[in-house]
Amino acid sequence: MRVLRMGGKNGSAALLLALAGMAAAGVGCGGSREAQPQAEQAPAGTRVETVRMQTVVDEIQAPGTVIAGATAQVAARAMGTVVRVAVREGDMVKRGQLLAQLDERELAARRSAAHAGSVGGAAGAEEAARALDAAQSQAEMAKKTYDRYVFLRSQKSVSQQEFDEAETRQRAAQANLAAARARLEQAKAGQAQASSEAQAAASVASYARITAPFDGRVTRRSVEPGTMITPGTPLFTVEGSGAFQLEATISSEAMGAAAGAIRRGTAARVELDALPGKSLAGKVAELEAGADPGSHTIQARIDLPKTEGIQSGLFGRAWFRRGERRALAIPATAVLERGQLRGVFVVDAGGLAQWRVITAGPRAGDALEALSGLNEGEQIVVNPGAQDLDGKRVAASAGERKK
Repeated sequence: MRVLRMGGKNGSAALLLALAGMAAAGVGCGGSREAQPQAEQAPAGTRVETVRMQTVVDEIQAPGTVIAGATAQVAARAMGTVVRVAVREGDMVKRGQLLAQLDERELAARRSAAHAGSVGGAAGAEEAARALDAAQSQAEMAKKTYDRYVFLRSQKSVSQQEFDEAETRQRAAQANLAAARARLEQAKAGQAQASSEAQAAASVASYARITAPFDGRVTRRSVEPGTMITPGTPLFTVEGSGAFQLEATISSEAMGAAAGAIRRGTAARVELDALPGKSLAGKVAELEAGADPGSHTIQARIDLPKTEGIQSGLFGRAWFRRGERRALAIPATAVLERGQLRGVFVVDAGGLAQWRVITAGPRAGDALEALSGLNEGEQIVVNPGAQDLDGKRVAASAGERKK
């Protein structure tokens, strides 16, 4: 380096200007321009796909709630005091299994009294039958005697008084016979009534045992020992152990748009919030014939396959297919949730990934429909996982480079 020697004030000023110029130009012993920072590379294996229009299934969505195929509210059928509760909520029960027991002493006393009345009625009917037999015999004898007197009278072999006495005895015997028959009919009616009362008392006495109507699970219990109950008091709710159903609510507008595609036997795709990632194949078992005038909706019951984890009360959605349409379909794995927002990593022309919020439709298999936020031809990361790729450089996959 050459050193310039300059004297005086002018020399000092020139030196300072020279040094400032050298600093601005980045000139010095071994000096060079500072390098620009490079974007961080995304992890290896990150895949990129181009968003394209695809043919997707056109479906109608309906929210619903899971219900048991058979549900019974078990209520009391007689008045009494609960002395025992044999089950708890969540217990599995068999048909006829004891759920609760009432104090049956009073009911048993009524049953015994009715049974005694039935026995008495039977005895009365038997006695009336024997009396009828005796009256029948007497009537037959009186009739034969009367017929002989009629013959003797024609032969003028008896007096008028003797004939009249025979005729009176015959009429009395017939009257006794008629009365015996009436008493028998009355006795039989009393016996039938007493027997019916005995059967009714026996049935009422059996009401002291409150049993399960079918195999299932106790979902609700609203009675405790010592409770005084009356007929009609709800005690338990039992759900059948068979298949469950989704009770879906379909708007009248959706039914109109379906153009008859929803009816009994129609297949439906069902998803439950409690079973994320599972899609159940259901079938419409029941469909209301008309819409509710207040809510303008139609209820449909969809049979669900037996699946572990299903129970009544779960919220779900049903989708009914009505055709196909074109839409921007993207892999469900590409969509990430951040709070209430859903988005994807879009790769720009320079290979940098940028987070973008989108509006996605319902999931259909392994894909989602991008309703807004994406355009056809853009590239997105399809397997971001839990990584934050915002601002990172993503290398296009081999398949994408060929396109």
